[in-house]
Amino acid sequence: MNTAMTTLRAACAGRRGVLLAAVALSVLATAAACSQGGKQLISRGVSCSDKQIILDTHNRLRQSVALGRVAGQPGAANMMEMTWDEELASVAQRWADSCLPGHDHSRHVSRFYVGQNIATSWTYPRPNALGGTPEFAKQISNWFNEVRSYSFRSSSAATGHYSQLVWGDSHLVGCGYAYYHDQSRGYTKVYVCNYGPGGNVAGTAPYATGAPACPRYGTKPSSKYPGLCSTHGYYSGNIACYG
Repeated sequence: MNTAMTTLRAACAGRRGVLLAAVALSVLATAAACSQGGKQLISRGVSCSDKQIILDTHNRLRQSVALGRVAGQPGAANMMEMTWDEELASVAQRWADSCLPGHDHSRHVSRFYVGQNIATSWTYPRPNALGGTPEFAKQISNWFNEVRSYSFRSSSAATGHYSQLVWGDSHLVGCGYAYYHDQSRGYTKVYVCNYGPGGNVAGTAPYATGAPACPRYGTKPSSKYPGLCSTHGYYSGNIACYG
């Protein structure tokens, strides 16, 4: 029995060692990627509470469109409720960690084409201790505010964030975040959100117009966000946070 326990502990220690080594290599690779061009990564990642903020902000804004509460925009018959997707989040975090400008052209996954929204903010003075705190609700709202320049069915590069945010069939989201110092731009925050299935398909309206009609599209009304549709019927977007 003692021999068996010793063997088991050794095996577990070995696995922990491999895991820690993998994490260390990942951190080193991340730091190396961001260090290109005089950039220094300060913090990264999306907390459990921020995941919930991301979901709630997306769903509240999508709900406002679906119910016809946004001036100049028709209501939606098939606006899906969004839930968190870890694969999309992992890909988004990888791109945020790179500290590179522009979109990630390798973001797609085997399940579907992936849409992507990115926001960057920066300041030259050194912020206080909380200066690196992500502000996802603010950035998502900024994307949504492109609606002021949006004409339904006439998407453009200037309003692509908005149209992806309200794309009816997109029902999965995963985001990444990085905070770094850039010698040329100061203290920089980058927000990356990936969506699946991706929107902004040329020649396609972002959603079917009309009053919410989930059963017509093989879905059920959301239990938390009236006006949105769900594959479950009950709300499945709550993130379980522990500790």
